[in-house]
Amino acid sequence: MPETGSPAQLERSPGPQADVVHAAFRELHGRRLHGFALLLTLGDRERAASLASDALAAGQLRVDELRHPERAAAWLRRHVVQRAASVQTRRADTTGGPLMELGADAAIVSALAALGRVERAALIAETIERLDRRDVGVVVGRRGAALDRLLHRARAGALDAYGVAVDEERPEGPIVARIRKVAGLALT
Repeated sequence: MPETGSPAQLERSPGPQADVVHAAFRELHGRRLHGFALLLTLGDRERAASLASDALAAGQLRVDELRHPERAAAWLRRHVVQRAASVQTRRADTTGGPLMELGADAAIVSALAALGRVERAALIAETIERLDRRDVGVVVGRRGAALDRLLHRARAGALDAYGVAVDEERPEGPIVARIRKVAGLALT
């Protein structure tokens, strides 16, 4: 006897249609969500995979409840940010690792590491992923002026940390050395 019931009940029930919906959800969101989690955890592959997998599983269970499917990416990232709070992130590897494979240099990793989890999530969502402002607000759980302040702190903190890291990596050039020598002579 064929199954009867509402379309929502059929989608929730195990079967080929539900499997296709869940596979499409994973395919659509999986890679970028893992990249977000990898940046948020400062390159901790195991933890990023776990956080992304957990968020995708939770999203797949609720996929038929989405009133605004275009907001699923923000909801998934919010789930990652919230779950990331429960486990301590290991110290960032600023000399190599997964983030370097993504094209980040040590200064960028240092800049991300200087931020708190929520600030880092906001900066990644806004600047790297270029999510809509409403979606950035969903990711970090802030709106309006509170979101503006958070983004300002995140940008300022990252820029400060990035500048320090770049200065530490960059050797002094001949012009800077000459200026320092002249300034030293002038001050004596």
